[in-house]
Amino acid sequence: MTSLPAKEKPNLAGLSDSQRLINDYNKDSQKSDKFRANPAENSLLEDIYSQVELTKQSKVLPLTKTAPQPAPDLSNDNFIISESTSEIRALEDFDKYRITKEKQLPEANPLGFIGEAPILAPGNITPMTAEGKGGKTAMSSAIQAYAISKDGDVDGFTNLRIAPNPFGKAVINIDTEQSEADQQYNVNTTLKRAGLQSTPDFYRCFNIRTLPLKEYKQFTTDVCELCNKTYNGIHLIIIDGVADYISSVNDEAEVNEIISFFTCIAVKYNCPVLLIIHLNENAGRNGDTTPRGHFKHAVRKGYCQLNITKEGDISTLQVLRARKASITDTPLVCYKYCKEKGYHVSIDAESVAASKQNDREMAIRRKAEKIAGKIFAPPNALLHKDAISKIMKETSKSEATAKRYLNDMIGWEIVIKHDDGYYRLKEGS
Repeated sequence: MTSLPAKEKPNLAGLSDSQRLINDYNKDSQKSDKFRANPAENSLLEDIYSQVELTKQSKVLPLTKTAPQPAPDLSNDNFIISESTSEIRALEDFDKYRITKEKQLPEANPLGFIGEAPILAPGNITPMTAEGKGGKTAMSSAIQAYAISKDGDVDGFTNLRIAPNPFGKAVINIDTEQSEADQQYNVNTTLKRAGLQSTPDFYRCFNIRTLPLKEYKQFTTDVCELCNKTYNGIHLIIIDGVADYISSVNDEAEVNEIISFFTCIAVKYNCPVLLIIHLNENAGRNGDTTPRGHFKHAVRKGYCQLNITKEGDISTLQVLRARKASITDTPLVCYKYCKEKGYHVSIDAESVAASKQNDREMAIRRKAEKIAGKIFAPPNALLHKDAISKIMKETSKSEATAKRYLNDMIGWEIVIKHDDGYYRLKEGS
């Protein structure tokens, strides 16, 4: 590359650093050592020099002076790098995102409650989590039955309340997991709960599992927009299988993007969006209530978390991490399948709790009987000290735990202390 003829070199006083670099370059047609020694700087120089050549060839006006700009204060926490420096926007341009007491916002009265705890609200997502086959579909069906009812007369669950839909706004259910036949069975169940003989036009259920993944979002966007226009608003949206909208639940960027997508849907149409999400495998065994992968962010950004656990045939819905409710004061929703009705029905939560407690106590007693049968098997008779030692050895438990076991055995009359101070197995035990 040749340098510019000397007569064409501009006056460089007050010009930018890049232009000074060009001037230094042209002072030595052989290029100084500093340019040869620094390939990165030399490459940058070559690019700048090429731009000057192009400017000359296109007869663009000569380079103009630029006023020196102060360096940004990067130590300031509020420093923001703007994508556009063409103009400074007015502060009023950001009023769309400003929240004040006077700002008029759409009504956000909660749509759903468990007891007095709000669980669904316009403009918000609510994640509902459970292990596979834990009872999510049954709960979703009951919620939809309330949402399509115009008067609220529904065969639902005790302590669950969803606002009726007197004006017939759209209720949208998008399923990514079940077969068409299984989803149709659930639609029939929902209609039966609501006392309806046919599907209301505003009740829109879709099965998109045969669509390519890349079309899921556009399908959802189009359906929501058309339903909003056709039915003058959306009452509720249920997404059964939100994790199927992305390729991996372990891709944090993908998860955050799809959570943002549904949050924007909730805000745009001023309706709640219920997102049904699976927990990790075997989560119920260790009490884990964290959704799979990075969908834990849906819990953080959700209005609350609804979590379902299952023991035997009984499913229990509990409110977790609620924004506007005390979890300890929120009742449980317990339900199980009823063969006669063909769908799940409520059962009393207190009786379920009592039954669970009784089951735990029976398990403890059976364990105590088994230990006693080994240690005190006739003709064995042990003093208190020896009995504790034997229990510790048999169970690999601490002395305190062994003493509790022995006290339980005595309390249940599995073991009897005789007048000679020795403990023996009760006859018939």
